[in-house]
Amino acid sequence: MRSRAEQWTYLRLPDQPEGKIGPESAYLSVFLRSAHVSDVRRGLRKFYGAVNSSMTLPTRSGTAATFLSTISPAPLRDVDPDHLDRYVQLNHRLLGPVPYVGGDVEAEVGLFSVASSDLTGPYLKLLDSLSQAATVAFIGVALPFVEPIKEGINLLAGASDGVALEIGFSTTWRPLRSGVVVAIRAPASGSASYRINEADGRLLSEAGALVADQPYLVLEISAEPQRNDWASIPDLAVGWADVQREYRAGDAGRTSEALNAFRRIALTCNDLLFDDALRLAERASAVYGDLGPPTPSVRGIGDRAGLPPLAELSPFAS
Repeated sequence: MRSRAEQWTYLRLPDQPEGKIGPESAYLSVFLRSAHVSDVRRGLRKFYGAVNSSMTLPTRSGTAATFLSTISPAPLRDVDPDHLDRYVQLNHRLLGPVPYVGGDVEAEVGLFSVASSDLTGPYLKLLDSLSQAATVAFIGVALPFVEPIKEGINLLAGASDGVALEIGFSTTWRPLRSGVVVAIRAPASGSASYRINEADGRLLSEAGALVADQPYLVLEISAEPQRNDWASIPDLAVGWADVQREYRAGDAGRTSEALNAFRRIALTCNDLLFDDALRLAERASAVYGDLGPPTPSVRGIGDRAGLPPLAELSPFAS
C-alpha cells in the first residue's frame, strides 16, 4: 500500500505591509497570534494543545542565540469537545524583543495535540513556566533555560502514544520582513487566500468565515525602534549599580573606573543595538560630568546625593 505525502499551506498574508527589517535597525519580536486544533476528543481520550517553537538568530557578539518555548495556555487544555468552534485566543510572545543585527532568522514552530493524563497537565505547565522565563528574558539570562526546555520538548514531541503533530513549519526568514505568516493543514494551493481578524488574531477564509476544520498557527513578526525594558537588562543594571555605589562612597578614582566599566558593558551588550548602547554610554558620562567627582561632603549627604536611576539615562529619549 502507498500513501502520497501532502503539501500543506504556509504563506505570508498578502494584505500585510511589506516591511523589510534592516540590520541594526530594530528590536525583533515574534508573537503567536492564535492557534487552533480541530479535534479535542478522539474516542474516550481528551487532548491538550501545545505549541513548541525554536528560533535562532545572530547576536552582536558573533554567536547565535536560540530561544525555545513551549506554550500550553489554560484555555487550550481540556477544551469542551461539544464546542469545537471554540478557539484559543492568544497573543503570546515567542521571541523578543531582541536586537536584530542582520543575518538569517531560523524558525521551527509546531502545534501538537497531547493526550490528557495525570502527568501531562502539570508537565506542560512546568515547560510553560520555564519558557516564560526564557522567552521574555534577555539573551544572557535565557541561555541556562535552553537545554532543560529542549529536553522537555523532545520528550513531549517524541512520545509515541497520544502525541500528534497537527501542523508545523521549519523555515529561514530571509530577508526578514514584518507581517503575519500562517501555517494551516490544508492542501497547498496558489489560489489559497486567508486573512486574520485584527481584533483577536483568528484565521478567516477569503469570504470572511472562521476557519474551523483545519489546525493552524498564526504568527506575527514585528519590529520596533526601541525596547521599553532596556533598563532591566541585568548586565546594565549591575554595572550602573556599581557606579552609584562608588559615587556614594566618595571615591572619585573608583567611580571613574566603574563608569569606564559600565561603558564597556553597554558597548558589548547583546541586548541593545550598537547605536543605542553608544547613546547610553554617552549619557552616563554626561550625567557624571554634570555632577562632578564625588567628595566626602557628597558622601555625607547620603542617598539624597548621587547619580540618577538607570532608567533616567534612556538612550531612546529625545
